[in-house]
Amino acid sequence: MPLRPLKDVIRCPKCGSADVVYSCEPKCCFNHVCAECRSTFEINTQKTGRSEPDLPFDVAEPDSSDPTTACAACESLHVAVLSSAEGETLLLCGNCRALSTMVIEEFVAGF
Repeated sequence: MPLRPLKDVIRCPKCGSADVVYSCEPKCCFNHVCAECRSTFEINTQKTGRSEPDLPFDVAEPDSSDPTTACAACESLHVAVLSSAEGETLLLCGNCRALSTMVIEEFVAGF
């Protein structure tokens, strides 16, 4: 299964829109805003204790306004989606090769 950029799977928790932008600067917080309903939420990660050292990684680092988060192990922003199904999104770090689980936190519903 090919890796995908995070922006391909991020959807607003309230309205389901894919029009989500990163509204902060890296290493501050990972606050995102939905352009449709103005809801805000953070995209964070949790360690799984697993890694994929031999899996090819060919996903570019995200643009500054694209949805992003940091690797739970090394805090690199160069992460990609390995799988996304049944409410769980698994991310692979292009830097340290750790697997992290993506979590949505600090959700505040917009209008």
